[in-house]
Amino acid sequence: MKKHLVTSSNVELSVYMWGQAPSENNPKEIIIFAHGFPDSATIWDGVVDVLKEDYFIVAFDMRGCGDSTPIKGMKHYKYDALVNDLFRVIDDVCHQQKVHLVGHDWGGLYGWEAISSPESEQRIASFTTLAPSLEHVGFFLRRRMLRPTPKNLFQMFGQLGRNSLMMFFAMPVLPELLFYSGFGGFMMKKMVGYYEPDITFQENPEVKYDAIRSLGIYRSNLFQRVIFPQRYLSKIPVHAILAVRDPFLPPSVFEQCSEGTTSYTCSEVDAAHWAPLSRPVELAATIANHVKNNATL
Repeated sequence: MKKHLVTSSNVELSVYMWGQAPSENNPKEIIIFAHGFPDSATIWDGVVDVLKEDYFIVAFDMRGCGDSTPIKGMKHYKYDALVNDLFRVIDDVCHQQKVHLVGHDWGGLYGWEAISSPESEQRIASFTTLAPSLEHVGFFLRRRMLRPTPKNLFQMFGQLGRNSLMMFFAMPVLPELLFYSGFGGFMMKKMVGYYEPDITFQENPEVKYDAIRSLGIYRSNLFQRVIFPQRYLSKIPVHAILAVRDPFLPPSVFEQCSEGTTSYTCSEVDAAHWAPLSRPVELAATIANHVKNNATL
């Protein structure tokens, strides 16, 4: 594994690479992994171990997390900044070829924003995501609110309950107190252990500081995009991986995703929210199949 820093506007991003870089004599597809909250690139280690022999693999720590610049504040976590970071990493490693993007949690949420950008068609060959976009969540809720049948109301309030933790993280002050007290880490450990009993949870003592710094990702984007969703249509092929036991993003909330791209497929994995940790081999196989179907070489 190689590591270096990539500068993106006001931050430096820690970028990790596995395998031999593509060349004329050794062409390879490039896969870039984007993580979520409050993780770092290490969440992809198990998936990377399966794929690194056949692909040039790239992962990076999102701004505020891991070894990237420890920046804090709402304005630094708007989607424009996150997508710009992603494109700077792509430009650094792309070797004049398109890459295959894979996103988990917020990496998947803002990955949809990235593939809706006009410049993405020159940079991204395919997108594999474990999350819908925030707009898709918004339309899911709006559709049920506009047709308030008992079933629709049950689904709407059920999803609002599932997303209550996200809404809490968008609040002022209280989330910081949760993590500073140590209860945030304790709660995370209990959740992962309950929903993903196959995982041996190893708490990173630095994760609470990463979480505190990157809370701006919720405050800058969550309500703005769920309450006022905008429709867009990407030409980039998307494959959604639906974790059937995900307590936050169940398969039902992906129903709008097919309307966000001209080419959409999906599959299920028997996992909860932390599938990259609990089912790395299955994820790697699904990712490799989507890359093969949309190969650039």
